Order: sequence, then structure tokens, then C-alpha cells
Amino acid sequence: STELHEIKAKLESPNITDLETPSQHYVIQEQLCALLYNNRKFDFRSYVMVASVRPLLVLFHVGKVRVSNHTHNRTDYGKQDHFLSNLSQGGKPHLMKDLPLDQHLQENKERLSKRVPQGVAAVDHVKSQMKSALNHFVQAYQNRSFTAQNLEGLGSENGFSLYGVDFIVDIDLDVWFIEPQWSPGMREESTPPNYIEMLSSMFHIVEEIQERQSQGKYVLPLSSLGEWEVVYSEEDDYGYGYEFDRKSSEKQSCPKA
Repeated sequence: STELHEIKAKLESPNITDLETPSQHYVIQEQLCALLYNNRKFDFRSYVMVASVRPLLVLFHVGKVRVSNHTHNRTDYGKQDHFLSNLSQGGKPHLMKDLPLDQHLQENKERLSKRVPQGVAAVDHVKSQMKSALNHFVQAYQNRSFTAQNLEGLGSENGFSLYGVDFIVDIDLDVWFIEPQWSPGMREESTPPNYIEMLSSMFHIVEEIQERQSQGKYVLPLSSLGEWEVVYSEEDDYGYGYEFDRKSSEKQSCPKA
């Protein structure tokens, strides 16, 4: 954008004090070298189900991949290619299995051998980082956003909810948690092909938890999880952890082409 180029010019100016005015505040960092798909930027829209708040139980569904409608130019700060589409060119949402993550791992095997544990597929490595990041997020906000106190005044003994979470992955196959979404974005035309099964299993999970609690049983284990995975269970004092969920300290500069 024009503004970014102006900031760059000011930083390169001998008179750096041009930036030091009370009305101007900047946060500047090196551009994250995101992994591309067919030379397009993409991110993951995953789903988080708070299946229970008494006790807190949080589930993860990998969701879908959103791909930009425009090819990416790493030297152009224009905004057009940063917009991500819910749909692929074929009219159907991408899935994680559509991404050539294992191919990227093989092509960069020497560089990534210290990042990805031997014998672990790139898809599993990426997914494990997502679940680990989500566990850290839940624990950080447990007493603020994920609390039974939010049920007070509703006359309910328990509750459930569905959220979206966005991730991107860089060329080191490091996953970055971008932001949570109050609205999960579940329009029929932009949801994964298995979204009916995903939603159906949500209600089966809620019903099973209600039945188990009415019988005085622990919430876990659940037989109706389907493709949902447990990332946090207050009842079992469990939070998903992944030993290799750590960012590389030797990040390469982004290719200019």
C-alpha cells in the first residue's frame, strides 16, 4: 500500500525522527514468509466446540482451507491478494489433505529435518501445532471467556458453543494462530463437504454429555466424537501438548519472487 511505502521511505531516511510524533505509532516487523498454495496465500478456518462448561471440555475440528483468488507477489504490498476465499476455483472448499504439505517437506527435507520429527507426516505436524496452540489459548482465557459464570441468570446447568479459529503456516511448517472468530462462518456453500456430519456429531456430543451427567458419570470418554478431537478437558486436567510446537529461531527471509 502507499502508506507502507511511505513508512519504508521514512525508515530509510537519515532523519528517523520523522516518525517520532505523538500522533504516529507504528508496529513494524519482518513479513511472515507464509507457505503458498499454487502461488496463492491461504489459511485454515478450523472449528472449536465448547462441548461443556461444567466441566470445561473443548473440542477441535480441522475445518477447511481458504485460498486467495489472486496470485501472491511478495514484493507488492497491495491488499488484493490478501483476501481469502471460502471457495476453490472448482466451487468447493479446500481441505487440508488437498495441500501439498508432504511434498514441501520432501523438497526441503534437509532444512526442515530439525523442525519436523522423523516419521511424522507434514499434515500431522501442522495439525498437532494447531491443537497445541488452541490448548494454550483456552487455558489463557479459561477464567475470562470459558467459564460457567457466563451461565448465571440463564437457568442452565451447562452450555455449549461453536467458534471459528484461523491459522496460517509458514515455509518452515510452523503454525501461527491468527485469531478466534465468534462467528464460525458456516454458510452451506462455503463449508467443508463433511459439514453435515460435523454438525450432526455436535448435537450427538451434547446429548451424550447431558445423558452421562444425568447418570452421574464423567463426561469422558465420549462415543460420539466423530472427527472432533479433545484439546482440553478440565475434568481430566488434560491439555493437548505437542513437543515440536516451537517456532524456528532461524527464520529464512522470504524469497522475493
